[in-house]
Amino acid sequence: MNRIESQVRKARRRIILGGFGRVLSIAMFAALVIATIAIAVPALQPMDVNFTVWVYGWLVGAVVVAFVVAAIYSIATAPSVEEVAAEVDKRFGLRERLSSSLTLPSDDRDTDFGLALTADAEKRAGQLEVAERFALKPSKIGWLPLSLVPVLAIVLLLVEPATESTASSTKVSADEIAQVKRVAAQLKKRIQQQRRKADSENLQDAKELFERMEADLDKITKREDLGRKEAMIAMNDLKKELEERRGQLGSSEQMRKALSQMKGLQSGPAEKVAKSIEKGDFGQAKDMVKQLASKIRDGKLSEKEKEQLKKQVEQMKKQMQKAVAEHQQKKQDLQRQIDQARKEGKGEEATKLQQQLNKLQQKDGQMQQMQQMAEAMNQAAQAMEQGNAAEAADALEQMAEQLGDMQAEMSELEDLQSALDDLSQSKSQMRCQNCGGGGCSSCQGGMGFGFGDGEGDGLGRGSGAGDRPEEEGDTNSYETQVRGQVKKGKAIIAGFADGPNRKGISHEDVKNAVESALSEESDPLENQTLPRTEREHATDYFNRLREGK
Repeated sequence: MNRIESQVRKARRRIILGGFGRVLSIAMFAALVIATIAIAVPALQPMDVNFTVWVYGWLVGAVVVAFVVAAIYSIATAPSVEEVAAEVDKRFGLRERLSSSLTLPSDDRDTDFGLALTADAEKRAGQLEVAERFALKPSKIGWLPLSLVPVLAIVLLLVEPATESTASSTKVSADEIAQVKRVAAQLKKRIQQQRRKADSENLQDAKELFERMEADLDKITKREDLGRKEAMIAMNDLKKELEERRGQLGSSEQMRKALSQMKGLQSGPAEKVAKSIEKGDFGQAKDMVKQLASKIRDGKLSEKEKEQLKKQVEQMKKQMQKAVAEHQQKKQDLQRQIDQARKEGKGEEATKLQQQLNKLQQKDGQMQQMQQMAEAMNQAAQAMEQGNAAEAADALEQMAEQLGDMQAEMSELEDLQSALDDLSQSKSQMRCQNCGGGGCSSCQGGMGFGFGDGEGDGLGRGSGAGDRPEEEGDTNSYETQVRGQVKKGKAIIAGFADGPNRKGISHEDVKNAVESALSEESDPLENQTLPRTEREHATDYFNRLREGK
């Protein structure tokens, strides 16, 4: 019986050691991964530790923890003696002799059957070579910890602990944070003024946009660790929002150009309306159109004025329709050019044409407004032709409403441009190292913007000095050309030269001769002796040609 137990316990030890090796490999791999990360931490964040002690501590600790975990797991999951005996029977093909003898009750051991079973099991156990069937062989999982050795070596060679000096350079200074907050607070005040102005003008979209900007600026002022770089990124995001909204609104320049190009507009009641639209004063044009509608409804216009008004409305309608048609034609032409360039594989040219098409598409809103105004003018002209004053007045009032919408868009555009200017000025103040964000001639370009105490050049909200800078504006000028009457000048004799006149060759004659020689066709070669084979071949060719072959 002692021989049976000895062999079973030997097999049990080998099973436990094999499991310990497998668990140790996995635990060692996990521990070394954690140790490698921990060793790299001082390079990312300064720590008040001895780097050498830190490295050896993590390495030794990882190894010790891996052994302890593997040992505890192996002991906790170790198989019992009976389970090992069954495994020995299975591997050696003993048909449960060892496991049966070990589990035999004590009452049955002294029976003939028990004695025979025990004797046979001991005989078989004495012949077993447990080391052969329960061999301790290395497995593939044992390579896991070794795979981390190169990584750990690279980390140990390259990683250097960060010092407090390098860390201090990445920290945002208190002065910088204060400057960011100061500038953000000033910009917030200006945006609040823009928001109140938009609210008073009933510009709901602009009001909501400015409210969002106020909320974002409020977050900047409340941050206690926000540096200049992050603040600049936030400012750029605000700028993108303003530019996107400005792109959606477009510009009123197209309608102004359409009416400024109109020639021969007859005098009459709508003459001042056209001039106001041409100047971009849609609010004044709206009031004038409403007055005309009221006069038509009340019958205060004479027949002559009605006829003049009808002709003027028709002229403005045709000009607007012409501008809309030209816009659509330009878009179609560009689209055809883009398709053609893509078919020919000219990707760069197609991209540039697409950018031009995108700019034209941004004006679709203005073109739609012009089309609607042209339709309202057409309705008014038809109503006046039919003598229906009420319908003509309604059409003009519809036109007045459209002019009012355009005036609102112009006001919003002005507010957006003002906000963009304020934003650009705030970014300059935020970068300024002289005034700390308060505003000075250095960050304001000597223009007196902002709320600083220094003197400027007549711009901004503070006190300034000097003239305002000049800006080129639209004067509706046009180019013209006056041809001068060029005549022969007087011949002046500067002196005399003795001796006979002699004709020479001028540079121009030489130039003409060279160009003429280059442009002439080359003469065929003559008197050139060909090799025999080529000569015979040429002779044969001409003989066949003569014979008609």
